[in-house]
Amino acid sequence: MAHTKEHAARRRKNLALATLLSSAWLPATAQDADAPQRVTVSADRPAAGITGFGNLPLASVPMQVDVTTDEQMKDLGIRRLSDIATIDAAVGDGYNAEGYYDFLSVRGFVLDNRFNYRRDGLPISAETSIPLDNKSRIEVLKGTSGMLAGIGSPGGMVNFVVKRPTDAPIREGFVGWQQDGSVLASTDLSDRFGEQRQFGLRLNAAYEHIDPQTYVADGNRYLLALAGDWRLNADTVLEAEIENSRRSQPSVPGFSVLGSRVPEPGNPRINLNNQPWSQPSVFNATTGSLRWRQRLDPQWSLLAQAATQQLETDDNLAFPYGCSAEGFY
Repeated sequence: MAHTKEHAARRRKNLALATLLSSAWLPATAQDADAPQRVTVSADRPAAGITGFGNLPLASVPMQVDVTTDEQMKDLGIRRLSDIATIDAAVGDGYNAEGYYDFLSVRGFVLDNRFNYRRDGLPISAETSIPLDNKSRIEVLKGTSGMLAGIGSPGGMVNFVVKRPTDAPIREGFVGWQQDGSVLASTDLSDRFGEQRQFGLRLNAAYEHIDPQTYVADGNRYLLALAGDWRLNADTVLEAEIENSRRSQPSVPGFSVLGSRVPEPGNPRINLNNQPWSQPSVFNATTGSLRWRQRLDPQWSLLAQAATQQLETDDNLAFPYGCSAEGFY
């Protein structure tokens, strides 16, 4: 009986202790559950040279700019400019026929290939095939661009940023297959040299056999690009780069051979330019630039750059638009 009373007293003590602990724990738990939970989400938006505001992040400038990086282009299979229309609702492809250069439209306005394109911030002509293998990113400015570009389409602007030598070495190779039989092989090499690693070189080379879904539109292209820099001191950098590219591919015209009548729906893979006398359209381009950066103090720097572009195009596309016998041509 004594053992039973002692055991019962010990159980009452344990029960009292458990009740005390639970009463102390429950309010704390309820208080934690009722307390507002703070969740912080952060993302870095890079600066875009197309804005004209230097290194300010995009969140701090009064412009709408989208940036497509080299990594995104590889992941999404972007091989020509019009492909970015598949990832941006505000960007459309105004003209993207096989074997021809691209026309982009931004917010419904077709960009002018003569005035609305930049390369490292300098104006270029985009009436040619522009390779993306040596571009680190594509910047698309949406909205009125007259204050930056002057005469041109009000839809916006496009800026291609060239890959430059990096601090860390790069040894990359890429092989990709697309559609029926398009095969791309490219390489990206970068390194620094010298006792103080003051010299940098970056080489980009690519070759692609183009075999689209359109019949009889096989072609090929290549790119060879070299960029270098010389860090004279901590505040002075001299940069130079040059690229040479060629694209040869039969162009594809539209179905407009019936004059005033809209043609019946047909096979979209048919190439009306498949004639015994047809020749491929050839785009040759050589572009180079020289840039000098001088830091004056922690807040100010001086940038001077110049570029040259030489284009040679054999536009061999025959447009079957109308029929002279019907008075439409």
